Amino acid sequence: MTPSEIASWPWQLWRRQTAAVTRLELRKCRRARRIVAPLLLALLPILIIGAVSIVRIVIGKPTNSVKLDQGYAVFFQTFFLRFLVFFGCAVMFTGVFRGDMLEKTLHYYLLAPVRREVIAAGKFLAALLATATLFSFSAAGSFLLMRLPLGRTGLEKFLLQGPGWHYLAGYVGVTMLACLGYGAVFILFGALFRNPVLPALALFGLESINFLLPGWLKMFSVVYYLQALNPVPLPPSPFALMTDSISPLLAVAGLAAFALAVLVLTAWRIRRMEIIYTAD
Repeated sequence: MTPSEIASWPWQLWRRQTAAVTRLELRKCRRARRIVAPLLLALLPILIIGAVSIVRIVIGKPTNSVKLDQGYAVFFQTFFLRFLVFFGCAVMFTGVFRGDMLEKTLHYYLLAPVRREVIAAGKFLAALLATATLFSFSAAGSFLLMRLPLGRTGLEKFLLQGPGWHYLAGYVGVTMLACLGYGAVFILFGALFRNPVLPALALFGLESINFLLPGWLKMFSVVYYLQALNPVPLPPSPFALMTDSISPLLAVAGLAAFALAVLVLTAWRIRRMEIIYTAD
């Protein structure tokens, strides 16, 4: 083997091990009860908006594309992201380690000849793929159902001639980034706290009043970065503190850096984790 091949060998091994852990965790996700709550939360927007759109069609209520855009933006930013995605990620990612602890199976991972950082990365990727897939389909489905009253011709015109595809891609991308940011925080909560419910509720409160926080403190919240990426921005609250907005590029880079920093803390915690099942 050449020196370059020898130097790259650990990384190749870690990639294969991470992929193996991710595949195993994805199979476990399909059987685990913690997938039920995110699945139901992801179905909720489709059911709600689908029902509202059907009622609009039945009663023949006139619709306006601009008002539909604004209505979905309010729904997406206030309910979908801050509630559904938040609690869906809370259930999924806090159970990544806590679920194995409660099932008394985590020691099988820790006894394997695999670095604990690799285990954490594989578990995180599996939970991220599961939540991002569920909520991305939910965002896309609810977005299209919102415009069901426009009819086939109106929908095709909105998608092909208007900003439809741009909005759709934007909402799906923001949803994936929300799963990344919230997932990184909640996997850390699951590794740090025996009962992550109270820290999750505290974070929910902080995310809800993000508009009241000073600029430097907003940088430590996920929703701060997501707001800069929404395709249809909402007008600022009259009670919000005036702060400089960030560009979409900086928002993506900032959220990625934030998630990476939290995941490094998680890996540090996992390296020092001791399994004592009797404590649970």
